[in-house]
Order: sequence, then structure tokens, then C-alpha cells
Amino acid sequence: DNVNDYHRIAYIKNAQISWKTGNLTLTGGLISTIQFNMQEKFWGYRYIMKSFQDEYKFGSSADLGLSAEYEFADWISADATIVNGEGYKKIQKNDGLMYGLGATLTPLKGLSMRIYYGLNETTDPTKENKQNLATFIGYKGKGFSIGSEYNLYMNNGNIKGNDLYGFSVYGSVKASKSTDIYARYDNLSSKNDWNKAKDESASIAGLQVKLGEYVKIARNFRVSMPKQDNAENRYMGYVSCHFGF
Repeated sequence: DNVNDYHRIAYIKNAQISWKTGNLTLTGGLISTIQFNMQEKFWGYRYIMKSFQDEYKFGSSADLGLSAEYEFADWISADATIVNGEGYKKIQKNDGLMYGLGATLTPLKGLSMRIYYGLNETTDPTKENKQNLATFIGYKGKGFSIGSEYNLYMNNGNIKGNDLYGFSVYGSVKASKSTDIYARYDNLSSKNDWNKAKDESASIAGLQVKLGEYVKIARNFRVSMPKQDNAENRYMGYVSCHFGF
């Protein structure tokens, strides 16, 4: 029978082979993409809320393809990917490939900076290639962290001018050995308001408590402020749990 409820299907997200020689690392298979991997790790609370690009569907966190990373020095590295471009749930090549280039800098202890550009080609001459630009800067000190990112997604849906852009600011403070306080603010906009029905600014703040080595519980409060005319703000409370190594 035809399966319409795709949430009932299990997917393999990562299945890869990696090879490292000197400062070069090569990886192939169902791999983690480089588009927002660093931002996601720095944010550190994916089980509570996805990072900006993942949350607003600027790209997929994993895909089928190849990646290469080269470390030029302790403070600078570059990476490149060639992937299917349709995410790990659709590994068939139905359209063009996606190419990505990124550079990461860590000039000072605790300070991280990154820039990424991606091109998702289309084989249809009547459509436009998708493009993605992402920038990030973050600092981790003793007992606290703060980061920000700006993202631009051009030709969403392969339609010329359907651009999305926005920024995210987030941080956390260690209140005690087992307790963290975290907060984040997102702002999503679209060129000429083509996506105004979904454009929004959103904030989240909460408290994470570690219960032993493998369990985390986070209480958080969220506010979503739609940019559509006459739309009302939404207020939500969550309790998120994480079990794992």
C-alpha cells in the first residue's frame, strides 16, 4: 500500500567511512554536512531546539556524498563537500548536486569564526540554483558561552528572488556543576515579504539540569512573534529530556 505518513518510516542518518592522513581528512557515505554543523555544536542544545538553519530548513544536517577537510595550521582549516543535495531522507539523485566550501578560524583561545558558501544546482533550465551563505562567530569562556550567526538562503524552491535571511544570537551560563542557564533569539525575514506568513522573530530561555552522567532535563519558555499582519504572539512552555552517552 502507498505510505503517506512518512513519520512512521525509519531513516539511516549517518553511515560513513573516514580516512585521515596528516592534516587531511576524507569522508564518504551518509555524512554530516558542514553547512551548520559548527553552529549546532556551539549552540549545544539541539534536543531542545534545532539550530537556526536546521529549524528554518535552510539545509539538511546529513546527506549522501563526499567531504574533505584540511588543517593548514592550528588556527585555520578549510573544508569542501559534494553531496546529493536532497538530505538523508531522499538519497536518490533526482536533480543536480550540492557543492559547499567553508573555512574555520580559531585565532584566540575560545574564539571561533566560520564562513560557508553552498550551491545547490538544478538541472531544469527554467529554475534557479539555490545558494546558501552562512557566517558565525562565537566565544567560549570559563563557565559561559556566547555566539551569533547570520544566514542567507537565495532562490528557495529554485525560484528566483525567493530569498530568506536572518540571524540568531545565543548563549549559556553555568550556574553550578550540574545546572546551565541558556537563552537564544532568532529573527527570520524574507525578501519582499514573499514568506511573510512564516517569517518571525522568536526567543527561548530555560534551565538545564544534569541528573547523573547520561540524563539531562531542560525546562524552557518560548515566545514566537509572527511578522504577518494581525498575527498574535504565541507563548509556550516545554520540558525537554535527553538520554544518551
